[in-house]
Amino acid sequence: MLQNTSSLWFSAVPEKDKLNLICLPQAGGDTSLYYRWADQLGPQVHVMPARLPGRGMRKHEPVIERMEELVAQLAKVLSEFQDAPFALLGSSMGGWIAYELALQLDRIKAPEPTALFILAAASPFAPRKLPVLEDCSESELIEELTVFNPAFAEIAEHDELVKLLIPAILGDFKLCENYSPRVQWQVPMPIFAVAGLQDELIARYKVEGWRKLSSHSVSISEVEGGHHFIESRPESVIKLIRTHADLILTEDCEDQ
Repeated sequence: MLQNTSSLWFSAVPEKDKLNLICLPQAGGDTSLYYRWADQLGPQVHVMPARLPGRGMRKHEPVIERMEELVAQLAKVLSEFQDAPFALLGSSMGGWIAYELALQLDRIKAPEPTALFILAAASPFAPRKLPVLEDCSESELIEELTVFNPAFAEIAEHDELVKLLIPAILGDFKLCENYSPRVQWQVPMPIFAVAGLQDELIARYKVEGWRKLSSHSVSISEVEGGHHFIESRPESVIKLIRTHADLILTEDCEDQ
């Protein structure tokens, strides 16, 4: 096992003989749900949810509102992975983070991910319309978020949960607002994009834009479910990851 890289960003260290799955959050969310996948992913995959500032155990830290700052910090940590293979997985906003993080790792000549798993995420270059949250009261904030994402109505029923999530939500939407890439740089690894057939937030054509963003290969598949299919229908994603892990680890064994 490698030495600890950063107890702030990850709760565990990468493992050389497994595919380390770096999980990145959707706006306002955390990555703890991915721990539930561990048994189904099997012994070849090591789940490593990233712990971003402003949520979970780091809830007292300010949320990072600039993509370049966030990926620079993450890339510094991942550059210490040495020869432990890893893939990036991002849901919604996390898909954008995964894309920019892969580009940053390539720029600094650091170890690169074996693949990007992009879930329920529009291409960073697709048209977007984000909710206006600045200077909103709490009630206005809830209304805006519920119009944007009707599923938020369930969260809005719990006052304490709303208060807990508001800092991360505001910070993450500011990050998305500030993020406006201009050049469609291609990442040098495969992209596996997955879209929910009933996604109420991301139109299917916006997912197609990922096809232009890899110099390797891009696979786009569809699953039953809405924008949060990772919570209710993760089976297809888990199968994709397992298949990729088998391929990567087999190649590693043959190279040794």
